[in-house]
Amino acid sequence: MINAQDTLSPRVIEAVRRAAEHVPVAIASGREPADVARYARELGLTTPQISDNGARILNPVDNSTIEAHLLDEADARSIVSALGPRGMRFFAVDGWHLARSVADIETWQITVIAASTYDRDAPEDFQEATVRAAVELASEQVTAILSVGADGKRWYVNYTHKGVDKGTGLRSWAARMGVSLDGVVFVGDSLNDVEAFGVAGLPVAMGSASDEVRAAATETVGDVYEDGVVEAIERFVAPTGR
Repeated sequence: MINAQDTLSPRVIEAVRRAAEHVPVAIASGREPADVARYARELGLTTPQISDNGARILNPVDNSTIEAHLLDEADARSIVSALGPRGMRFFAVDGWHLARSVADIETWQITVIAASTYDRDAPEDFQEATVRAAVELASEQVTAILSVGADGKRWYVNYTHKGVDKGTGLRSWAARMGVSLDGVVFVGDSLNDVEAFGVAGLPVAMGSASDEVRAAATETVGDVYEDGVVEAIERFVAPTGR
């Protein structure tokens, strides 16, 4: 839905707004809360949204947190200190503040740490190998989940509190909204969407998704540049003329 240029197409905005007239609609993203709230407002959404790779449910109207699952400070400190020697950079969501270095972290109220290689132009196989190796920083209290950027090239590893992911975020969102998970259509294209695919009644993979992600979905639509989200809405949620 959000492309590599961090924009929403007019067709996506129109389709999402139309869908929201019929059913509750949420973004479920690994992005920081301020980003998710901003995109939600652009889409005209006022219901709770899911950010921080499932670790936060937020209100996009007033930028408040409804629910958050924090990493233990000791775990967060251990992870960020281990990334540099592995040739990796990170961003951490500290409250609503986005920190890109240890010096930027103010409160250690961290919901997610997302790490990638320093070199954005490094070969994809190098990025993948580096990020996959960093999964070993997970522990009894920390979950590590892989994801791929909107361009399909940039690899990340996302650290959240143990057992927290987009699937748990979706469960919490559905319970708060009073909707059945069986009726949820979830559209995604990255590895960190797979947990939510296992929870939603209708998991839909976008065209840019890897074979692993497609295998976890029931249906497939076009990629982000083909406005695959619009296709999903028109096929499964709010057909034109409804």
